[in-house]
Amino acid sequence: MNRSEKRIEIKKLDEQLKEYEDDLVMLEETYKVIKLDYESIVKDVYEPTKTYDMTPLKIYGNDIYEGAEEHRKKIVVEIRKNLKDTEKFMSELLVAKKNIQKAIQECEDKRKSFEAELDIS
Repeated sequence: MNRSEKRIEIKKLDEQLKEYEDDLVMLEETYKVIKLDYESIVKDVYEPTKTYDMTPLKIYGNDIYEGAEEHRKKIVVEIRKNLKDTEKFMSELLVAKKNIQKAIQECEDKRKSFEAELDIS
């Protein structure tokens, strides 16, 4: 590979690095937003719903109380399913982030190698 071709490869690697860095920023921002929303749902919706006491409804009859309690339990189960899906997605975002960081390192290593070859020749 001649000097001109090496310079072209370095330029391509620089462009690829920029793309990877943009992707990394997007992933980090997405993760932060989702994590904040997730924590808010757990704190403001899931936990209060899970611990909500339906016993005051017993004054209206056991059927009302049991129906409300069953409905509350169904809501908790559905929220928990969605929280699990969100946790999985957040985990996948972290894996994607690590993969992009690895690709960035590989590009940087290739770039340094080409630069070293240019310095030698």
